[in-house]
Amino acid sequence: MSHVKNIAALGSLLLLLAGCGSPSQQEPETGSHRQSASTTAQRSSSSSNSSSSQATSSKKVSASSSSQAKTATFSQQQFTINHVTFKLTGEKVTASATANRNLFVLYYTVTNHQAKEIIPADIWQAAVSATQNGKKLGTGNLAFTTSQTTDNNKLNRTVMPVKAGKTVTGLATFEPKTTQPVTITFKDTHHQVVHVSHYPLN
Repeated sequence: MSHVKNIAALGSLLLLLAGCGSPSQQEPETGSHRQSASTTAQRSSSSSNSSSSQATSSKKVSASSSSQAKTATFSQQQFTINHVTFKLTGEKVTASATANRNLFVLYYTVTNHQAKEIIPADIWQAAVSATQNGKKLGTGNLAFTTSQTTDNNKLNRTVMPVKAGKTVTGLATFEPKTTQPVTITFKDTHHQVVHVSHYPLN
């Protein structure tokens, strides 16, 4: 009888231990499911962020490519911008209206390929600049002498309207500070350099 009681007590103890062990085994399993769900969410979020980042990067590359497309050309001494062509025909150093100063003069013919009138000087000054020893040069005035009458007329034509399809002769002036070479830079409508020319003044 005592032996039977001992077996019954031992059976109860085993059941009790089995009951206690069951929740502890289930707990990590639940935690494992939670971690798995959390990891999946993080991966999904990371994947989404990666896709978004790639899309943004793609847009930047596309924008960069479009900004590099030149809107002007320079070939065989012809600078074309906004459907207006400036053909360079010569250059010289001549007297300035400012005492004891010279001017560097660039001659050109300008042809208007637009469907409306243009002012050559407005287009030229927005796209063409000159430097000497890295310093920007301003424009100067020709001396009002008989010998420079023709050049003054050409300069005046650049500030007058040129009709569609018409060509006129003109010139541009820059006032050097020294006898060092002058650098002329041609840019497009996005201010990107299209061409650079160097002219010695000696």
